Amino acid sequence: MTDTLIVLLASFLGLMILGLPVAWSLLASMLAWIVYGERWRFLPIAAERIYQGMDVFVLMAIPLFILAGELVNAGRITDRLIHFANVIFGWMRGGLAQVNIGASILFSGITGVALGDIAALGRVFIPAMVKQGYTSAYAAAVTASSSIIGPMVPPSLVAVIYGSMTGLSIGALMAATLIPGLLIGAVQMGLVAFQARRHGFPRIAMERTPRVVMEASGAALVPLMIPVIILVGMLGGLMTPTEAGAVASAYALVIAMGFYRTLSFRDLYAVFQRSALFSGQLLIIVGCGAAFSWVMGMENVPRMVAGQIAGWELGYLGTLLIFNAILLVLGMFIDPTTVIILFGPILSAAAVQAGIDPLHFGVVAILNLNIGLLTPPLGVCLFAAERIAGCGLWALIRANMSFLLINLFGLLLIAAFPAFSLWLPGLMGF
Repeated sequence: MTDTLIVLLASFLGLMILGLPVAWSLLASMLAWIVYGERWRFLPIAAERIYQGMDVFVLMAIPLFILAGELVNAGRITDRLIHFANVIFGWMRGGLAQVNIGASILFSGITGVALGDIAALGRVFIPAMVKQGYTSAYAAAVTASSSIIGPMVPPSLVAVIYGSMTGLSIGALMAATLIPGLLIGAVQMGLVAFQARRHGFPRIAMERTPRVVMEASGAALVPLMIPVIILVGMLGGLMTPTEAGAVASAYALVIAMGFYRTLSFRDLYAVFQRSALFSGQLLIIVGCGAAFSWVMGMENVPRMVAGQIAGWELGYLGTLLIFNAILLVLGMFIDPTTVIILFGPILSAAAVQAGIDPLHFGVVAILNLNIGLLTPPLGVCLFAAERIAGCGLWALIRANMSFLLINLFGLLLIAAFPAFSLWLPGLMGF
């Protein structure tokens, strides 16, 4: 490792620890690398690399998917999805916790953002679960754990970023994450069913006649067409991810303002403002991360990592296990977007060299980093859920431990059996 590489990495980690935002930490560490190595000729090139990192057509899908999610939230379309989840899942023991997870699965097909799931559903389910006798810590744990399904079930913003950084087909990657995302939801529901029997959690008492089921399904059908439009458009080759995001946003706008009339023109300013702010924050990180990755390429980091892993001669399963451990640790300290931008291309290339399918590795990487959202010190989903529940962080960590373990069990299944990730893309012709 060269002294300039040590300066680059040490300055980045030091600035992150001091609390500087990720984008500015990346930018400042690149400047430190240029100044220390007296590579002044790279100064204008670094600025160009930042711009080139953001000037990628497929990344236009990010603000459009974010806008679609904001329109759904502002238009109070979530209420129809929650009622549908009540009808479908509420009959089980621990019904409200099951509905919480089921609503996250449905809602994730619209937003693809974990924090968006907590913001929209946590304020509904956490107070309702507490009122029904669950502890506030358990209600927050269910909400936080189920929120990581969001970045797995398409449309996934993390999948868009991962695909753009590694050169994978985003349509193929979204097809690959669908079944693993549903599997994570299923294992979480299985855990709740076990806990419900043990602790006597109640069912949701409500009428479930065929007529009620049909009415709830009809009410949910219109908003649930958003993920259908995205998936059919992309997997069928009819639309690019950017075009699918634009169509989904237009559809969400029409149903919120024209069909349900729950969104007015006065509300649009705040919707577009929130979407633009969130999109800008993400894209600045993407641009600075792309330039940082270019610097690491100049330092020959990808070849060093691939050569080191190949020298260990761990084989397929050993290499996959090491990658899982690396990604879990990185996810504990750095947000998924930053990890993917900085390390995604490096680890993906090393995985391919070890004989791991790039799509399968992408799914495993995305799930690993999502689990990092539930683990301190980063744990942003834990902090967001605790802020709503007010249960105390340590109580939430204890309540979340069983969900963390079951998510790791789901990760083990998905990593050990590539068919979970590769069957649907193969069926779709990717």
